[in-house]
Order: sequence, then C-alpha cells, then structure tokens
Amino acid sequence: MAKKKKSIFRVRYLLILVIMCFLYRILVISLPIEKAHISYEREVTENKKNEIGNIVKKTGIGDLRSLRDSIESLTWVEVVDLRRNILSRLKIVVTPRVPVVRIAGAKDKVIDEEGFIFSDDRADSLPIVVLGKGVSGEEIAQALRILEILTALNIDKMRINRGDVITKCSNFEVIWGNDKFERKYEILKRILGDNISEFSGKIDFRFKNMVVLRR
Repeated sequence: MAKKKKSIFRVRYLLILVIMCFLYRILVISLPIEKAHISYEREVTENKKNEIGNIVKKTGIGDLRSLRDSIESLTWVEVVDLRRNILSRLKIVVTPRVPVVRIAGAKDKVIDEEGFIFSDDRADSLPIVVLGKGVSGEEIAQALRILEILTALNIDKMRINRGDVITKCSNFEVIWGNDKFERKYEILKRILGDNISEFSGKIDFRFKNMVVLRR
C-alpha cells in the first residue's frame, strides 16, 4: 500500500513539474524582449562582431525567426542559437565556422573541415589549397582529413583534384591518391624514418602495392 502511495506521489510530482515548465515557457515567450546579449563559441575578429551587431540593430529582436535567418545568412556562421529568459533578455550564441585552408588566388576565401567555402579575414595564416576543376564539396572534405593526420609536417600548399590529393612542404611533395591516408602516412614514416623533414624530392602513392620516390 505504501509503495502504491509513493508511486502516485511521484506521478503527481512529475505532472506538476511538467505543468510548471510549460507555464514557464509560455510566460517567457509572452514577455517582450528588452535586451540582447551576443556571445561566441569560438574566437572571432572585431569585424565579425560588428557584422552580427549590425544585423541585430537592423533586424531588431522582436522577430526571432527573421533575426536567426539574417545571422545564418552570413557564410562564416555555422550555427546560431537564440535563448530567451524570464528577465526579458535574449541570448544570442553564435558558433563560427573554423577555416583550415585558404584557396589559392582568392584574397579571403577559405574552407572548413566539412568542405564549406566562405570568406574569412584571417586567411593569410592558413595553408594554401589549389582546387582542381569539378571538385565537389564532399571530395574537398575527404581530402582535408589529411591535415588531421599530417600534424608533424609543415604543409605549405595542397592541391585537390578529382581522385587525387597532393601536399607540398618546403622541400618535398607527396601525391597521396584519394584514400587510406593514415596507412600511407605510416608507410611514409617507415620509409623516411627520423629524416622525414629532411627528405627532398617527390613521393607517389598512386600505384597499387608500390611507393615511388623521385629525388
């Protein structure tokens, strides 16, 4: 009998909590927004902060859908989260895209790890990538995985073709093909040993069961 009473009490308690949460959400939504606070999940430049600030001023904080759409229209924004609270305040949390390479010949065009191309005002510090004709976003994203693997190499330049990835350091070039990058890098380390950074020439992994070294 006591167990049954406890069970009924728990059900009622959970029901009250659900109702209170529901009423709280209604109250929050019904209150007018008076202030907005903007924060960023990653470091961004002052230019980007000014872009967001101008959008908030222009669009206003009355129509959250329009505000979200306007912020997400910026190509460097990956995700934007709008959170209201009972104090009539709106918290805008912006997650920017993270560039990993810059496109050769373009002043500020960069690419993130998903293969998405956008503009960034800090592109000069990134490795250069040359995109071959007809390369898809999926192929770009696959090729950029090699940067996560080659952390010990100082890559100056990449070229991404359809079905092929080429990396160039200060003194040597590697033609990787388009898959099994981890395994190929392990083979590269076994071939060159501790002198991997001192090697000068070209290494070609495009051939089955064969690695070609050209000095």
